[in-house]
Amino acid sequence: MAYDLLIKDGRIIDGSGGPSFSGDVAIKDGKIVDIGKLSGTATQTVHADGQVVAPGFIDIHTHMDAQLTWDPLATSSYWHGITTVVTGNCSFAIAPCKPEDREHVLRTLVRVEGMSLNALQAGIVWNWVTIPEYLTALDRRLGLNVAVFMGHSAIRQFVMGPQASERAAQPEEVERMRVLVQEGMAAGAFGITFNHNPSHVGADGRPVPSRLSTEEEMLSLVKVLAGYDRGAVQIIGYPSQGLVSSAQEGYLGMAQAAGRPIMWLGILHQWQRPQAWRSALAKAEKIHQSGVPVYPMSTPRTIDVLFTLTNAHIFDGFPAWKDVLTKSPAEVTAALQRPEVRAALRQNLQDAKLPGTFSRRWDLVHVESTKRAENKRWDGQTVEAMAQAQGKDPLDAFCDLALHEDLATEFTTVLANGDEGAVGEILQSPATVIGLSDAGAHAALECGYGFTTYLLGYWVRKKKVLSLEEAVRKLTSMPAAILGLKDRGSIRPGLAADLVVFDPDTVGPCRRWSPMTCRPGRNA
Repeated sequence: MAYDLLIKDGRIIDGSGGPSFSGDVAIKDGKIVDIGKLSGTATQTVHADGQVVAPGFIDIHTHMDAQLTWDPLATSSYWHGITTVVTGNCSFAIAPCKPEDREHVLRTLVRVEGMSLNALQAGIVWNWVTIPEYLTALDRRLGLNVAVFMGHSAIRQFVMGPQASERAAQPEEVERMRVLVQEGMAAGAFGITFNHNPSHVGADGRPVPSRLSTEEEMLSLVKVLAGYDRGAVQIIGYPSQGLVSSAQEGYLGMAQAAGRPIMWLGILHQWQRPQAWRSALAKAEKIHQSGVPVYPMSTPRTIDVLFTLTNAHIFDGFPAWKDVLTKSPAEVTAALQRPEVRAALRQNLQDAKLPGTFSRRWDLVHVESTKRAENKRWDGQTVEAMAQAQGKDPLDAFCDLALHEDLATEFTTVLANGDEGAVGEILQSPATVIGLSDAGAHAALECGYGFTTYLLGYWVRKKKVLSLEEAVRKLTSMPAAILGLKDRGSIRPGLAADLVVFDPDTVGPCRRWSPMTCRPGRNA
């Protein structure tokens, strides 16, 4: 038989989790047609010479909705073997969207997802209003596979306008939302995403729309998915920052109503609750053992952000901080000079019940880059060390430095996964699905798009936490099964020739990518 492409002498890891084996993979008309020791001719032959041949990696949690409209290759994801990206996560999407709501939707993405307003305004050509129109516009020009989740915040905004961030929906409004979800699924969408994260607020300081939804509203919408053989539901912060201890029944009910898998965000190690991951993982594994398709998301990377006091959304879970930092730079500057404001900020940090993602630990906040020559001595120092040297309270030292530099000082801090032992156990769990790159978002704050090569190079080759076969399974067939992608995620005859070839002895992110930030000079 004459093939279009023949990959010779590879180490085939088929995505099942089973042992690898040596062989060839033959491709014709975009599909895998044969596997084994093959002798047919081919228009093109690739000699893998023992390198791994695996299914293309699937990134289940991105915010590429806007970027794909001007960057059909989803740069930089495909550099790391990702051939399928999933968009519309955390309830955020750019469809459906009325013309009068476009600016508000973009500014919410800027606030919550750290995107560039200039890039969004310059890159998006708004030739859609509805979800089906967006899918059609996107499908005209893509260089990789895209599965689109429908964002509940976008749907709520479309139906309720400004009141979407103020109140519960009326029955007739929920019905209009159901119609939008039905239209989206009929057009090829892959489910719906919700957001009850109390730290997520829009540019105006109000909750993102999905946070105002009731359980009844969410259940009504997910029931639309019942009967479909594709799609999933993704939830963040339901009902208490994703901790299964308070959401176990809710997730089970959601899975039953949808008839489709539930992915929730997520199980991470966090310094402000350093043991919370253990109970969350135990309950997630109990659900997994019961056979109910509920999967917590995890990530191999350290989630560490670069921020200034003009984009410090990590403090939005603290009311006093949110009230100050969602204002204009001039107003922030004025507020931070008032003793009563600083007292309120300090009180928020001392309140353990508030859900902010910030660790409350100044020894984990580093001065990344100062702008004035007289402050360069603090570069690389922790805020705690700087405060001790100055004889100040850390909060005062932090605010004073930022004010002295017109809010331009860059800081970094670890938000999650600072404990490698915890991360290793989470990654090993059969209940967890690996993803959470947030690719397309936070470009000025942190980089997660290289999580696949970091997993393979660091956690597989160096730390030996996972076997190569299991790591590939968690990046391929597992997310494909969750989403209902039946033609990819595995290497089998008849499936799409969606493949990646890599050297297991050298695979890893480049020197300029780090699980902490993508700033030059940091090594993975």
